[in-house]
Amino acid sequence: MPAAKYTLKQSGEKQRFKTALQALPGTDWIEKPEQYCDYRLDGKCAGGWLRAKQFTNGTLYLEASADDLLAKMTDLLAGQGQVAVLPKQPALANGAAGSLPKKAEKTSGLLDVKGAYIGTDESGKGDYFGPLVVAGVLVNDQTAAILSELGVMDSKKLNEAKIELAYRDILRVVGEDAISVVEMGPAKYNQLYDKFKSGGKNLNHLLAWGHATVIENLLGSFPDCRQAIADQFGNERYILSQLKEKGKGITLHQTHRAEANVGVAAASIVARYRFTRKLRQLSARLGVELPLGAGPQVKVKARQLTEKHGRPALGEVAKLHFKTTDEL
Repeated sequence: MPAAKYTLKQSGEKQRFKTALQALPGTDWIEKPEQYCDYRLDGKCAGGWLRAKQFTNGTLYLEASADDLLAKMTDLLAGQGQVAVLPKQPALANGAAGSLPKKAEKTSGLLDVKGAYIGTDESGKGDYFGPLVVAGVLVNDQTAAILSELGVMDSKKLNEAKIELAYRDILRVVGEDAISVVEMGPAKYNQLYDKFKSGGKNLNHLLAWGHATVIENLLGSFPDCRQAIADQFGNERYILSQLKEKGKGITLHQTHRAEANVGVAAASIVARYRFTRKLRQLSARLGVELPLGAGPQVKVKARQLTEKHGRPALGEVAKLHFKTTDEL
């Protein structure tokens, strides 16, 4: 489904674009109420359909049944009479918009999901040191709106200080019962990884087990929730295959860049907070500062660790299947 995402912050910009849409030749529009939106327009044109959602935070989300119908809307943003600002698009000194590309951006992963849902995400997958943490956060229309207003976003866009503040906000807004975390410390992670590998499975199966587990845990407390959103990794069947009786009854949405949905963004923050906290604890216990990632500095610290505590200590703090282990 063709889609595009822009940013219109000013009320005048929003209204001008809405007026231009409604004036499109041969298009019949119906305006529908939509939570978190200034307006939503659904249109029919040439046997197809168009949709425009102007979120109150400035995000403009456009989608259509065909590329040419999407272009009808995106071309309006490049028109002389419109002031539209794409992300990172600088305005000219006189207040007019800079030149805008006519090709639409790919969708950001934002889904049209209404009502309560469980967002899931993980942290530590690409880090040699530390655990693998999978978190799930259940949000409803009210808590999702509050978290959006608080600026909850993908943890990769936040520094550690902001992650801690955001984590406390999430805990306060949704409550402990709406959060589930599976934390696989390095020793447990290595054990599970070997178990999955011996059964002909890979890391994606282990990740799917973690995502499915937090979904099942939250469904135990919120049995009326009927949907979940997760980032898509590998085959879409991975998570579905790990869901048990409660999870089989929900609709699972999987998409790339799922952190665009505030419930998944909240889960990414919870997972990252728990990951970095555990990494600090491991560092303090062994007297070696364990860095993030899997770069050259990681190898330096791994050698320092083995010199101080012996090679078996790696199994307590590192994911041993990384090639870093063989390079020491």
